[in-house]
Amino acid sequence: MARWTAKLQDRDITITTEGLDAFKTRFVRDEELLSRMSESWWFHVFVHMIEFGIDPAEIMDAVYNVEASEPHSDVKPATDFKDMSFKALWHKHYFSARYLPKIFPALGGNRLKNMVDEILDPVKYPVITPQAIDELAQAIATLPVEKRDADGKMTGEWVIFAKHGGRNYYVGRQDDQVIFDTIKTSEAYL
Repeated sequence: MARWTAKLQDRDITITTEGLDAFKTRFVRDEELLSRMSESWWFHVFVHMIEFGIDPAEIMDAVYNVEASEPHSDVKPATDFKDMSFKALWHKHYFSARYLPKIFPALGGNRLKNMVDEILDPVKYPVITPQAIDELAQAIATLPVEKRDADGKMTGEWVIFAKHGGRNYYVGRQDDQVIFDTIKTSEAYL
């Protein structure tokens, strides 16, 4: 019985090929689409669910968006890799709440301090009230997310795929050399 194993810092995550088959059919019923998704891609999805609590449906939203030629997406559009070693590969971000901390560095430097000082100005709020806290929370947490969403710049992990014959073929994100070797040795990706 074949097994897939991810060696993480504090533990290993393992699933059999049969378990992976059962897992993927919970999220995709379209056999033709499933035929274009590598086992390593599904293992990547499985590991992200187990290790980080990312709902595979969030990842599949990005896939369905790519499959529909991206009619609308809150995340960045799919782009090809600029590195010539991976010229056959594209990537599409998917978003999960897990990635919110990546959005907040936009408040780095003195921006956060300045925002707190401005909103909690003692002249405006001599006493810190629930309204002041709500205004601060909106400015720090809600507005940056809404702006990135409106700009189509939500970010997260990648769905990696190759385009061939008018179809998209999804590959797992392992290390760069493994992806490169997979593409080089697979007729589907040439």
